[in-house]
Amino acid sequence: MATADTPRRGFWQQVGRPFRALGRGIGRVLDVLDLLRLIIGIIRGVAWLFRSIGRAVSDWF
Repeated sequence: MATADTPRRGFWQQVGRPFRALGRGIGRVLDVLDLLRLIIGIIRGVAWLFRSIGRAVSDWF
């Protein structure tokens, strides 16, 4: 029985560290991709706004 002072030495405990690190890395990549998707969405919205304003102004002239 392991106490709180001694680290666990089981197979799955030792193997779990790389997978945990990989999961954190993948999580960061997904966060960056979500941020890029948000930025691209904002840029597309602003471009759509300018295009619609341009169409409205061009109809007047």
